Amino acid sequence: MHLSRLYIENFRSIEKVDLTFKKGRNVIVGRNNAGKSNILKAIDLVLGVNSPTWKKSDNITENDFFKGDTNREVFIWCELIRDTSETIDFEEVKKSAIFKVLEGFDDFRLALGFLESDKDKIFQFCGDDGEALLEDRSYKKRWIGGKGYCKATFDDEFSDKMFFAFAFRCRMQNGNCEKDLVFLYRENLTKNWLISPNPNLREVLLQSAIIPSFRDPKNQLSVSAWGWYGKLLRRFAKTDDPSLRSAFAEVKKASESVFKNLMEKISDPKMKIAFPGTKISFQFNPESGQDIYKSALIYVDDGFNSQLQDKGSGIQSAVIIGLFDFYVREISHAVGSSLLAIEEPELYLHPHGRRVISDRISSFLDGTKNQVILTTHSPEFLSSIEDQNIIVVKKDGATTIAKEIHFDSPKRKQILIKKQNAEMFFADAVILSEGADKYLFEYVAADFGDNRFILAQSEKRLLGKNWLNEHNVSIINCGGKREIWKYAEVLKELAIPFIVVADFDFFRGGVVEYLKNINAQGNLVERLNLVKSQSSLSDSSPVKKLADINQQYHREIKNLIKLLSDEQGIFIMEAELEDYYKIKPSADKERGVIETISAMITNKKPVTAYLETAEFEKILEKFIWRVLGLKIAPK
Repeated sequence: MHLSRLYIENFRSIEKVDLTFKKGRNVIVGRNNAGKSNILKAIDLVLGVNSPTWKKSDNITENDFFKGDTNREVFIWCELIRDTSETIDFEEVKKSAIFKVLEGFDDFRLALGFLESDKDKIFQFCGDDGEALLEDRSYKKRWIGGKGYCKATFDDEFSDKMFFAFAFRCRMQNGNCEKDLVFLYRENLTKNWLISPNPNLREVLLQSAIIPSFRDPKNQLSVSAWGWYGKLLRRFAKTDDPSLRSAFAEVKKASESVFKNLMEKISDPKMKIAFPGTKISFQFNPESGQDIYKSALIYVDDGFNSQLQDKGSGIQSAVIIGLFDFYVREISHAVGSSLLAIEEPELYLHPHGRRVISDRISSFLDGTKNQVILTTHSPEFLSSIEDQNIIVVKKDGATTIAKEIHFDSPKRKQILIKKQNAEMFFADAVILSEGADKYLFEYVAADFGDNRFILAQSEKRLLGKNWLNEHNVSIINCGGKREIWKYAEVLKELAIPFIVVADFDFFRGGVVEYLKNINAQGNLVERLNLVKSQSSLSDSSPVKKLADINQQYHREIKNLIKLLSDEQGIFIMEAELEDYYKIKPSADKERGVIETISAMITNKKPVTAYLETAEFEKILEKFIWRVLGLKIAPK
């Protein structure tokens, strides 16, 4: 069983988001304050340990409504899919009962975007105190479970059901949050949904552990009877063990001795502590009983033995993940799967510690048996070679939007292996470079920003040398001209604007393959092939800059270079990087770039002392204008 779909309306920064999750690893990325936490909070609301409709819970307030508009309902839909080989263990609920609503659902398949009429149907039976309202006699209810009045057992009812859902809504009524949670299920995609106002099977269908960014073991390791940690402890707490009973008796005896003086003082008739005729005693431990497991504490000795809650966030995360992994393997589902949702697992961890937690998560996944949904800013949690679904979250104004992309092919996974490039998932715009020229480009960009001005509302102000970071722009080293298209394909899917910057060698051999791989439209490929054929410009040609080509083809080549930049965002320079050096390094390629940058830093000279930057600057100027929407003042 895994969470396959999450649909959210009017919750916090989310007006409407419809997400698809896979079994295995699902990674939610995005800059700070983009809304990642709100997605996990929505999952926690519906599938977490605590019931979202619990009247005493303040899990949702007026501030949780989108833009504070309480005239619109918060709506969250969590849809689960069961594997064909998966069994469901109803042992814990075999003595309980729920009912399903029958008839009147001939067309109840639900529209993709959840129309208001769909939601009306889902919740029309909900009433106060969880009681279902069946005023319309065209509907009937049929009891399911282990009670004597039930018409079918849980095993009978759900043996052929593969799709399950929980629908949650919250409305403001007379200043109060009115919350409803409904359970739905069906056999397959062609069948109508059956509905039950009793959502009591949540933990039976999918056991989940939700770990927010603020680690609090008291909450994440709740010892409630229905929570996974409480179930784990209850399994091993043998309250009838003679040694345990004997120990309790000794502790009780010691407690009476320690607190004897206090008990005598408060028993003085002058001290009216309680009602007449009552006695008060003090003990260090509770009496032996069925709930003794609730008093268990976790201690961790990492050189200093102390409670888990006093340890750092990294140790807390590792212990919680490890305990949940143990629970789902040894106690929970023999065949089924479980969900771990964790926010920013990298918090307060050094790189090696992050990799340890990432490995723990991979272990929990057990291939793709279990499911993980995590939010992160760290490449360690993006560079896994496992199949994974990446969701990029960003803000459009004050509204959270999301784009999904799957990394389940060898070519896609090659991108993730290069951890340093994972920052492109957090960017608002990207510059794709062929190789080590990325590092020089960053210095050119800083120098450009330190000397050029932008025009904004008749105001002229310096762009600033740190403008790349301030505008959330990443320059990515693709590792070769034939690798660029892979990054471009991903960025297009994620709707992250980008440009490609390459030297003339890319025009000679690489750009045609790039255009074909990204399925570029138009006749650019034909025109490129024609001019390359006419000018004898092939992949094996020794010509590496425009100046070395016969003059009669210059005009057409320049026209094509302009079309590539205008239509495809591909900026091709007229020579190779080596031709732009003012001071030639002793090495070439990446070693030459590093040597040049080292000389710049050592001699405290600007990049313009070592590199002809005019072409670089023209590209940056167009990027800033076209992609960032800023106008650069004339030099």
